[in-house]
Formats: sequence, structure tokens, C-alpha cells
Amino acid sequence: MLSLTSEQKIRLKRINIIKLLVFVGLLTVLGSVLFLINNLFISFLLAFVISYLARPLIAPLERAGLSYNMALIFIFLTGISLIGLLGIWTFPLISQQVNNLQAEWPRYSEGLLNLIEAAELKIKSWLGIEVHLQNKSKDQILYFSQVILKDLPSILLQALSVMLLAPFLAFFMLKDSQKISKRFMMLVPNSVFEMVLNLQYQINQQLGQFIRARFLEAFIVGLVTFLGLTLISFPFAFLLGGFAAITNLIPYIGPIIGGVPAVIIALLNGYQAWDLSLVIGVYLIAQFIDAGILVPILVARIVNLHPVTVVLLIILGGQFMGILGMIISIPVANALKVTSLAVYEHITQFKNRTL
Repeated sequence: MLSLTSEQKIRLKRINIIKLLVFVGLLTVLGSVLFLINNLFISFLLAFVISYLARPLIAPLERAGLSYNMALIFIFLTGISLIGLLGIWTFPLISQQVNNLQAEWPRYSEGLLNLIEAAELKIKSWLGIEVHLQNKSKDQILYFSQVILKDLPSILLQALSVMLLAPFLAFFMLKDSQKISKRFMMLVPNSVFEMVLNLQYQINQQLGQFIRARFLEAFIVGLVTFLGLTLISFPFAFLLGGFAAITNLIPYIGPIIGGVPAVIIALLNGYQAWDLSLVIGVYLIAQFIDAGILVPILVARIVNLHPVTVVLLIILGGQFMGILGMIISIPVANALKVTSLAVYEHITQFKNRTL
């Protein structure tokens, strides 16, 4: 094997540094573009999720004789057809429940303020402490009134545009994923090429398993909640089931957040103890299925993070990006954990080789 001269070593080192700077620069530019362009980050994130959900379906179709591109087209056409049929069934239901919510909201907002006032009086009588929950809550209720009564149509229109753009991005992510990956890997310095390649594989595996498990879990929880609320003839069952599915993506506190609107609606509608217990029972059954069956089978072995760490990450994510930050904080933290361990192992191995 020919040994490199000192001049060649310096030249190779400069090339590696330039490659690293270009690689980091491209990632920085891509991240900046995603955050600066309105709704692009959410579309990209949703496309990222869709690509991980669709990826496992490609290999069986390839084994059946289809090419990679034909398998991809078949999956997306089938998915779009199914979503279209689902939309035909759900759109009238969503429209009706949204209209009902807008009509009932003035009564609900007034009743909610009355509930908060009653809670203040009870806290004062029980603990002798004066709290001012109502003053702090008025601004939030006025904000939600603005959202529900005036801004909801535009929000739904934005959500529709995001949902239409996401599958388009996901299709090209999957179609050109190997080309993009190879081009990015060409920018990686030779000294860390093996580590980055291994890291890419590990993160892809863990993220894929995590996303598929969490979305299947959320779908089942939302479906159980919707069916349970429909069975007891509770209003806004579809909207509340969808809300429960989304908030269930947030570990620990998500199920509590998902159940709060239903309990408040029940109290405002004057539900007695038995009827209120039925509503709470629906959510408890959904969480029993989730915690007792779904989590141990689907999620428990994928993310190995301490519960205290998870809670802190959720709070941190919520501070930066609200509910979206709470949802993505765990997979992002897990990817950073895998990256940190890989970098640490690479550094220790390099030190051992040089000693």
C-alpha cells in the first residue's frame, strides 16, 4: 500500500474539511428554508411520516414482480383512493359537527367561565386561598372564540393545503431517497464515512419503527374513543376522537389533554354523575387498551428513555413549538441520543487506535 506524502495528507485533510463544511451548510440551509416558509415545515414533517409509513409496503410488492417505481405508484394511488373514500364519508360528519360547535360555542364559553368562577369559590372555601383563575382564563377563552367562530374555516383550508402537499413531497422522498442519500454521503469526509453510514441506518430503523408504532397506537385510541362516544350518543364524537388520537402522540400528558374537552362539554351540558362516569369510562377504556396492550407490544422497546427525561423533553418541546413540539420531542431526542452514542464510540475507537 502506497504511503501518502505530507503534502497529499494536508490536501486530503483540506478536502475533508471542505466536504464537512458543505454538508453542514446544506443541512443548515435546508433547515432554515423549512422553518422560514409558512407551513412548509409541517408539510415536510407530515411527508416524512408518510414516507416511513409507506416504506415497508414497497418490498413485498417488489417481491411480487413490480419495479420499485411501479410499487411506489401503486401504493400512493391506493392510499389516495382510500383517503378519498374516507373523506367522502367523513367530510359531511366533520362539517356538521364543526357547524354545531360554532353554534354552541357562545353557550359553552359562558358556561366555562361560570365553571371557573365556581371552582374559585370552592378553592377559597376549602383552602382559604383566593385564586384568580377567571381573569387568566378570559383571554384564552376569547382567543378560542376567535379561532372557532372566525378563523376555523381558514385554518381548515391551510390544513387541507398541507395535507395535499405532504403526499406529493413524500412520493419524491421515496422515489429519490437513494439518489439523495448517495449525494449527501459523497459530501461526508472519509474519516467519518463509516460512522455516518451506520448512524443513518440506525436512525432510519428506529424512527421508522417509532413512527409506525405511534401512529397505529394513536389511530386505535382515536377509533375506540370515537366508537365509545358514539355508543353513548355524546356530541362531537368524531372531533373528540380525532383530538384524542392527536394528543395521544404526546406521552404521559397527552391522554389527559385528550379527555379534558369531553369532560368540560359533559359538565356544561349538565350531565349527572352516571352520564359523566360513562364519558370518563370511554377514555379510561381507550387508555387501558393503549397502556395495557398497545404500548407493551408496539412502543416500549423502541425508545429507551427514562420517564423523567421524557417529561422534561415534552415540556421543552412545548415551550419551543407548542403541541407539535411536544409530539416530535421524543423521536428527535432519540435520534440525538443515537447520534451522540455513535460519535462517542467513534472518538473512543479513534483514540484507542492512536494509542
